[in-house]
Amino acid sequence: MDKRNLRFSWDMHWDCNYRCPYCWWHGKWEEFGKRNIYPGTKKLLEIWEDIYKKYGEAHIEIAGGEPSTYPDFGEVISGMLDYHTIGLMTNLANGAKGLLEKTSDEKLKRLKLGATLHPLFADFDKFLANVKRIKDRGVSVGVLYLAYPEQVHDIPKYKELFSKNDIHFSVSTFWGEYKGKKYPESYTNEELLIIDPALEKRAGEKFQTKPFITKDKLCNAGHTYAIIHPDGEILRCGGGSWKGENIKLGNLFGKIELWDEPKPCHSQYCPCNEWAFLLVEKP
Repeated sequence: MDKRNLRFSWDMHWDCNYRCPYCWWHGKWEEFGKRNIYPGTKKLLEIWEDIYKKYGEAHIEIAGGEPSTYPDFGEVISGMLDYHTIGLMTNLANGAKGLLEKTSDEKLKRLKLGATLHPLFADFDKFLANVKRIKDRGVSVGVLYLAYPEQVHDIPKYKELFSKNDIHFSVSTFWGEYKGKKYPESYTNEELLIIDPALEKRAGEKFQTKPFITKDKLCNAGHTYAIIHPDGEILRCGGGSWKGENIKLGNLFGKIELWDEPKPCHSQYCPCNEWAFLLVEKP
């Protein structure tokens, strides 16, 4: 067994019940959805069991699109928890229906859930009730919120509301264009004062409000970490795929070809803050 303490980020499928204007896939859902492959629950669980046998227990960050709309979502996640720990990002529109019912309390201890709040689509009272219900099952759950320019002013309000319910609330920075300005570098000082106290962290490092360069720094992406797309394509990291600059490392439904050692970062920036736990040489 080649034990590496692996981490994967898996976009289960590019499909979602929301249409948020700040999403990476906004306006491209139909195009990207053509790459969705559904091999079936049995096949998927066999694949993740094989990865366990080869590499040992891994930690898998699951996102999408919206994972909870994936076929047999609850059964897939519950079965994967037999072998791996999971971080799940979901908008909770269906309250994680199927997952809690199919998973024992013991296995739920291996799950961390990031509930993404999207005020443009979510009913707040229903969202809060779902978060509290999940928390009551013993699941480690926190609320994630995007510092999209139109949403920044509401950060203190939501932070207070969730704090009153003993629920962790954090924000991540927006990477993209808004009204002709590039973000996160275009946040005003006033906005930064609102954002900073609630900024999400990865491996203890806050999400960037001013992009810094990671290119050419020695990195474990591709060695102990990879991202997986809905068609099974395995890429080195999220930073490179953001600009279409990534390096392929096989396919989940075929052969996985991870590197035997760290290699220099090939991307100018790391917008998802993967650098925090991957760079050998910190910026």
